[in-house]
Amino acid sequence: MEINSEKLNLCGEYFSKNELKLVLAESMTAGFVASVISLEQHAGDYFLGSVVCYHDEMKKQALQIDADLLDKYGGVSAEVTAALVKGLQRVYRPDIAIAITGFASACGETTDKNPVGTVFINMQFENFGFSKKCLFKGLPEEIIKATTNEIIENLYETIQVFQTVQKCKL
Repeated sequence: MEINSEKLNLCGEYFSKNELKLVLAESMTAGFVASVISLEQHAGDYFLGSVVCYHDEMKKQALQIDADLLDKYGGVSAEVTAALVKGLQRVYRPDIAIAITGFASACGETTDKNPVGTVFINMQFENFGFSKKCLFKGLPEEIIKATTNEIIENLYETIQVFQTVQKCKL
């Protein structure tokens, strides 16, 4: 699977032109999304960076995720992913904050409800936000690439909505 560079480049142009700032919290993807974004030609204009919080201890320390939340829902959950976005917003104050948690391979936390390939994405794009649960199939690297493409697609679609709203306001 190839990364959708064309849509990433369109997003990068939009972020740069509109002076937007993007920051990530990556658990399952462990910096992969950041490495892909860093290759986009305008990344230096908009990409602040990524907090790699693979282990729950990093989630607690880097973005001050409450231990009780982690105990109650687990490090891979919609609730913790949303808290990671809030942590990014509190610490870095970006225009766009994205958090990713998931299971690219089997571990003690995977279940029938959340099997390998389960991914939680939470995005706050200015005043618009959403949370989603995805299920991808394949080897760990395929799941991580599919997650990266999902994020790029979500960013692209959000930009399309913003541009449509702007045209309607004119």
